[in-house]
Amino acid sequence: MKAAVLIFPLILATLAQSSGNMPNVMNQLNIETIGKKLKDVIGADIKKNRELLQELLDIHKNETAQIYKYIDESIEKLSKETFLTMSEFKNNTEDNLHNMDNTMKENLQN
Repeated sequence: MKAAVLIFPLILATLAQSSGNMPNVMNQLNIETIGKKLKDVIGADIKKNRELLQELLDIHKNETAQIYKYIDESIEKLSKETFLTMSEFKNNTEDNLHNMDNTMKENLQN
């Protein structure tokens, strides 16, 4: 839309400059000139938009990678803590069962 707003006055000015001697030839040349200028402006806009899209894609990829890295680190940390807690619980349970067994044996002997 921006390109069209910028080009429209150019089109009007170019058409106004055409001579009345050979209108078909002059209009054809003006149309070709206008077409080339339109192609240049629109091509530049397309290139700019493509570059912006590529930048957005790169940002998205980087942010996604950071999010996955954070998730992986969080899972690893929680897993370590969970396994340590479970190991402690198991060891404490085994110790308590062993102590209970000894205490019961002592009580039964007395």
